[in-house]
Amino acid sequence: MQLLTSHVRCSARSGLRLAAVALCFVLAACALEKKQTATETVAPSEIQQMYTTVLDHVHKMYLDEIPVGQLAMEGLAGLQKLEPDASVQRGNGRVTLLVNGTTVGDTEEPSRNDASVWATVMDDLVTAGRKASTRLADAGTEKIYRVTINSLLSDLDRYSRYAGMAAGRRNRETREGFGGIGVSVLKNTDGLRVERVTLDLPAFRAGVQSNDIFIAVDGTPLRGLSLRRGVQLLRGPMGKPVQITVQRESRPDPFVLTISRTRIIPTTVHYESRNQFAYLRITGFNQDTAAELRTGVERATREFGDALTGLVIDLRGNPGGLLDQAITAADLFLKDGRISTTRGRHPDSLQLFDASANEIAHGVPMVLVVNGASASASEVLAAALQDQGRAVVVGSSSFGKGTVQTVIRLPNDGELILTWARLLAPSGYVLNKLGVLPTLCTSNREDADNTLKHAFANNTPHRQIAARRTADGSSQGTITKLCPWQPHKGDDIDIAVARRLLERPALYKHALRLSAPAAGG
Repeated sequence: MQLLTSHVRCSARSGLRLAAVALCFVLAACALEKKQTATETVAPSEIQQMYTTVLDHVHKMYLDEIPVGQLAMEGLAGLQKLEPDASVQRGNGRVTLLVNGTTVGDTEEPSRNDASVWATVMDDLVTAGRKASTRLADAGTEKIYRVTINSLLSDLDRYSRYAGMAAGRRNRETREGFGGIGVSVLKNTDGLRVERVTLDLPAFRAGVQSNDIFIAVDGTPLRGLSLRRGVQLLRGPMGKPVQITVQRESRPDPFVLTISRTRIIPTTVHYESRNQFAYLRITGFNQDTAAELRTGVERATREFGDALTGLVIDLRGNPGGLLDQAITAADLFLKDGRISTTRGRHPDSLQLFDASANEIAHGVPMVLVVNGASASASEVLAAALQDQGRAVVVGSSSFGKGTVQTVIRLPNDGELILTWARLLAPSGYVLNKLGVLPTLCTSNREDADNTLKHAFANNTPHRQIAARRTADGSSQGTITKLCPWQPHKGDDIDIAVARRLLERPALYKHALRLSAPAAGG
């Protein structure tokens, strides 16, 4: 995502014009006062770039507008987490940093609600604090970022957060992939044991086998290293070869394989064929999820043919991920109609998503399974297919994380994850705090037959869903308690209910009628 801002600031010494384009900062000097005609390029400190980026995006994009000065002061207050004797004051046109009651930094309070000017204030006072306090001086820059940016975000919602350089890299690997060789490994006394080798990826082509032990990577012994550290050594720049020392039970001596890394995107869709239906478990939403789901559906159609009774899509425990992948996934199963709506303060956050008439399952019955750990993108998919009468949702109430975060890459390669929109289901209700209420609730049920008998005898799903769509904020808590998430004992009731529905077409059609909202709902 790109955000273009500009600002001109002239001081008694020099002027800076700061322009941020996709987080890249280019400065051009303005004329100096006192008839100085020469120009110079002055690079801001990384700290100033960081604070400018964060302040500007939060001020312009967060759900609620917050003055830049308030954000900056909250951020500076975070220094107290590293230096308990530090405090920051604002008054009489000044912003002051004190340590042990003594003023160590003092600057004029900006008169404008401007991110770059307030970022300079933050930079100046952080620098002054590090000169005056041993604790602040000894803290690395990343710790300074963590305490100040997290403090700046503390009054926002719980999904807005700062991810440092290492965490940002891991986030991007989850979303976009990483340089790897295509193996799953477990910790072993001698190093890493290969649990699974992915077909047609570099490790497979190099001859790596399940139960091989990796004992060294590029000459670094793996014995005694953590699993995370071992995986870090296996990963690296795409196209760059890695030398792995392998110990195999069938060979007397270790041997070395040189394997060139390729782009690895974690698999999020896992397929199984069960009796007459296809079971697809989705564990997250990264940039390949919709394509993997399409492949799974096509595989089911190919394997079962006309004998396919339906699809079960398991979203339990799925925390979400990329919104566009949830939209594309829903579009695979809808001929037309609304999929979702996002609504926030920033103009770019106002989006309507409609189906594109590219439905691939051709009306095959569908059951979606959710629980209290199904969140975000999972809820978008479930709400879309439920509201459009395309699938029956089974399980317990989902998490209720109905907001959209935008990810801003920061100058230090970390990330600012910022909430900027709310999600609305096709029928118009806000997903946040409500979540998706299953058509067939399995909470407090002992078996599948008991669940179905209770639901259809009382017609409770229809009343519950109707109540949810007209709920005001005061009744949200009551509605989410209608089907609370409670672990089941014994057999998997959720899947058993799904199987019953797919085995009995009349029962499925009855449940589907309870799923869809009334026209205009």
